[in-house]
Amino acid sequence: MQKKINTSKEYFNHPYLKKNQVLLRNYQSNIANRCKRKNSLVVLPTGLGKTIVGILLIANNLEKYSSGNILILAPTRPLVAQHKDSCDRFLNLDPDKIVSLTGRIPSLKRVLLFKKARIIISTPQVIKNDLMRNRYDLSNTSMIIFDEAHRTRGNYAYTFLAKEYIYMCSDPLILALTASPGKDSDRIQELCDNLFIENVVFKNYNDADVKKYIYEVDTIIESVSLQLKTMELIEVWKNLFNTFLKFFIDRNLINPFKKYFSKLDFINIAKDLTISLRFANDMYVDVTEEDLNDYLYYTEPKIIDTVNKKHLNIHSIYSYCSSCISILHGKDLLETQDISLFHSFLNRINYKADQEILSAKRITESKHFKFITAQLERTNKFELSHPKIQSVRSIIEEEIEEYNNNKIILFTQYREMAELLKNYLANHLNSKYKVEKFIGQSSKVNEMGFSQNTQLEILKKFRDNKINILIATSVAEEGLDIPNVNAIIFYEPVPSEIRLIQRRGRTGRTAPGRCYILITKGTVDVPFFKVANRKEKSMNAVLIDSDTLDLEQEINRKKIQFSKTEKTFSEFEVVKNFKDRKNEEAEILANRSIDQIISKLDEFTKSKKYEKLKNYGVSFYSDYVNLNESNLKSKISKLKKHKNSKLKKRKQYLNNNVKTIIQIASTYAEDGVITLKKLKRLAKNEEICDKKFWIHFNRACFLGYLKNKQETVRLIKDCV
Repeated sequence: MQKKINTSKEYFNHPYLKKNQVLLRNYQSNIANRCKRKNSLVVLPTGLGKTIVGILLIANNLEKYSSGNILILAPTRPLVAQHKDSCDRFLNLDPDKIVSLTGRIPSLKRVLLFKKARIIISTPQVIKNDLMRNRYDLSNTSMIIFDEAHRTRGNYAYTFLAKEYIYMCSDPLILALTASPGKDSDRIQELCDNLFIENVVFKNYNDADVKKYIYEVDTIIESVSLQLKTMELIEVWKNLFNTFLKFFIDRNLINPFKKYFSKLDFINIAKDLTISLRFANDMYVDVTEEDLNDYLYYTEPKIIDTVNKKHLNIHSIYSYCSSCISILHGKDLLETQDISLFHSFLNRINYKADQEILSAKRITESKHFKFITAQLERTNKFELSHPKIQSVRSIIEEEIEEYNNNKIILFTQYREMAELLKNYLANHLNSKYKVEKFIGQSSKVNEMGFSQNTQLEILKKFRDNKINILIATSVAEEGLDIPNVNAIIFYEPVPSEIRLIQRRGRTGRTAPGRCYILITKGTVDVPFFKVANRKEKSMNAVLIDSDTLDLEQEINRKKIQFSKTEKTFSEFEVVKNFKDRKNEEAEILANRSIDQIISKLDEFTKSKKYEKLKNYGVSFYSDYVNLNESNLKSKISKLKKHKNSKLKKRKQYLNNNVKTIIQIASTYAEDGVITLKKLKRLAKNEEICDKKFWIHFNRACFLGYLKNKQETVRLIKDCV
């Protein structure tokens, strides 16, 4: 019997929500109520509406504070654009009060937008850069949403911004949103620590208040077997790996009795060696000998101890690690992807060998490599085509014929595989079914990524049924508003619980869904599938029993007091002050660096290593020269002034009229672009017109600040 789904058309009502726009789901309302007064980590699988929880809290906060702003942070520009669309769609607010900031917007314009807006959506690095230069602060920010909060690790900008916010704002409220905060309690605890979390809310598809809004998703495992010819090539390739593995076994650098060797084994050997060498050169001042084991993968014995004991060549170890990693990568391509990708990989190895890279030459000069390349030259590559490709076609045809499904997402790890599958399906499916790939923005070998506009255009076509089968890389996993589908296909399993949850959440929203996972028997696909499932179970166990987490207890809140000058400001004053203080930014950054140095020195003087060295009679230079904060600031400021004076001598001369034209373009350009007609009109207001305009405008273009093309002017760089 088919499960009954709640499809009633009830809506959330609130003064700051548009009427009949936000569909009522009780569990979302309950979550929002739990997060109103505490910094909260909300963990919801993809498809359960994390964005709506954020919108409800924003509406509540806008009502609580009539001034100030709310900040939404997202890791990529497409996600920023998506949040902007959601706010425009759902919030009952003047559209001019909802702005998105990116690094492409000139700094002065960002300051003006930050001062005027109620809702600011941005990538974290942009806000961090501006805060580092004291262009604005977060004292009047009543709430911050950290989207895709699982990224809050190490030096990622989220960590810095959370600290700044808690320090600056008297009434901070943090909402951290993610589908998957981490594989175990340590990862989740780190996230909670970095974002000052006081409250954890976790829901999954099995919760009673969630079930009535979602459909079942069946996971279907499709196992395939490799052809005999491919298995023969794999065996030769494995033998090549074993010859290089012997280098590590003979030197006691790896356990010879391991059942399975992965790329991670050799990455960790190289990583351990690097950490140990840095430690030996005093690059980790706050790490003791006893603490070093916490940073190493191999501890019994340590890699560095074996190297020293046997007087091993360090460069050879790094080189052989690189060779083994390459061979294992090639093996993965051959076993789980397709012979075409393996062939491209061999070409890249040949190219590196031609560049005299020893780790590659070692491979290409082997008899195994020569045998395989000779075999590939004699064999039609279609004979060695991976059986997964035919399985993909069969699954899609079954979805179309049996389920009348004309919208499917196919996930794959590699861009080259996405292109191969796109061409194959386009040639073998009925021509009425349109196939397109969906990849990220960055460049890969000989292939440019998709721009943000191209990505959004493809998603719109997919939403409008102009594209039926979308072949996507990891860019489609995280956060993006991918249209709902009733079937998804994993070309290969992923070993990450985060990626598993994000991919699977793309189906089952409006009808029962199917998740097909293709697994090649006897290959890395099998452990990858098991690992991801194990990590997900481990994560769920921690979140269900969140009392085991050590959450923030000591945040004292007071109502934000907005001064009159903060409520009303002059745009002219902001522009004037910004220009006046631009030269001070280097000193501001220097002071921040000094604070970090002082903090590190303080940490070191309180560390075990410092005490231990002191007890051995070691004296420190900082003790003799009285290296305190004021002395350090004085020295560095002098160096900064000396450096700045040198830079000024080399700076190109800009007269006031040229500067004015550039500043007009900087302030009024949208996405870095302004029409020539508008620029001339605004310049005329500053009495720069006719011949005078063209002289100074051409000068700005000649110096590389502006670019004029077909009556459109692009801001290349700011002069402020």
